[in-house]
Amino acid sequence: MALTKFDICSQALIKVGSDTINSFADGTHESNVCSVMYDTIKKSLLFYTFWNFAIKKQTLNRLSETPTDTKFKYVHSLPADVIRIKSVIDQNGHPNYTYRKEEQKVYSNISTVILEYVQNMDETYMPPFFVESLVSKVALEINEAITGSGSLTDRLAQDFQQKLRASRIADGQENPPQNIVPAGRLIEAHLMGSESDRFRHEQN
Repeated sequence: MALTKFDICSQALIKVGSDTINSFADGTHESNVCSVMYDTIKKSLLFYTFWNFAIKKQTLNRLSETPTDTKFKYVHSLPADVIRIKSVIDQNGHPNYTYRKEEQKVYSNISTVILEYVQNMDETYMPPFFVESLVSKVALEINEAITGSGSLTDRLAQDFQQKLRASRIADGQENPPQNIVPAGRLIEAHLMGSESDRFRHEQN
């Protein structure tokens, strides 16, 4: 059975000792609180980190409008599911650092923009480690509104921080590490350094 936002909220409600929900429209205090707070909590957690599982690449649609800022030549529209931009890439695959984001648009000097970004994911595709963090985050944020007490806050905050650390570690293992400098250049630099050391030794 596919995971839903109601499942996540229900698990969070259990953590604070409250009743579960089946929808955001069942008229209960719990569903009203979750309906108001859930989407913001989910988006904020996705924004925290460049999660590997949530990274997406997409070629942007170029708009016909002319930028009012003369530093930029082109305007592209952002996808509706953007949470956070990771990088702007040109058609040759090179990162471009001269751009500005305004609302749902990106201003740049490259005609073809490939955007790498954290997407607003459907709960169905969230990995278990992230779900655990999201449940803990929701529980922490809704606690006082649901229970009327802050007595659980410290324990919930500690639980969330532990889950978040574990999630970041698990997510970091999704893809192999990337070298800032290509391996071939590292070997070349090492060999050049060895030759330089040998030359200085012979001169002495």
